[in-house]
Amino acid sequence: MKEYAVELAKKAGTVLLQGFKSLAFIKNESKDPKQLVTKFDLESEKIIIGGIKKKYPHHNILSEEAGLINKGASYTWIVDPLDGTGNFTKKNPFFSISIALRYKKELILGIVYAPVLDELYATEKGKGAFLNNNTISVSTTHEINKSSIVSCEGSDRNIIRSTKLFRGIRPVVLDMRKLGSAAIESAWVACGRAEAYVVTKINPWDIAAGAILVEEAGGKVTDFKGRTWNLNKSDLILSNGKLHEELLVKINEGLKS
Repeated sequence: MKEYAVELAKKAGTVLLQGFKSLAFIKNESKDPKQLVTKFDLESEKIIIGGIKKKYPHHNILSEEAGLINKGASYTWIVDPLDGTGNFTKKNPFFSISIALRYKKELILGIVYAPVLDELYATEKGKGAFLNNNTISVSTTHEINKSSIVSCEGSDRNIIRSTKLFRGIRPVVLDMRKLGSAAIESAWVACGRAEAYVVTKINPWDIAAGAILVEEAGGKVTDFKGRTWNLNKSDLILSNGKLHEELLVKINEGLKS
């Protein structure tokens, strides 16, 4: 299943890469400027969903564009065919493909592929996390004032809430950045490029592959109350585990301010 997911991600990545390199302007197919959808989102999704349906016709699929295809199965594929569409349309290389697989209530594999960066992150439950076939792990930083945090507001339209969160964290960390792709931001935590990823109201297709990557790389994933992540849209923190509790305190102090 992992090998097949990698194959699909690379096929979709080829299409995205061609589009990224060939067009000076990429049209938003959505009427809502905050809900970007390009023909490349749809082409990538067609490749991935079509491939899953062909090989695993009885599996469920949850995708950003197609929604839930419910077959009543124990297996559910969770797909974001183009994570970071805003970056893609602006010729920013920080976009990716995210594919995860859930068995009953447990994530069992995750793939994040950033085609321009030529970075393929892959993991299976209990088998560790990898970047281009090399083992990766979360950072060993345990001092919050030496930590770099990536963050975004996910699908949260309440910018004031996000600003409060920022106000709680920014004074106590070394740096905060926004990359524009939840899957890449999660992968950066998994490979130690950042100590944590903090996000509000994130959709499951944006974060599923990243969540299992971080856990398999030795990190921790919870909501802002310290509870285990599930498939619902939610506030999340993905961290190296060493700063997790302290960051939760700062996040909630900021949100209450």
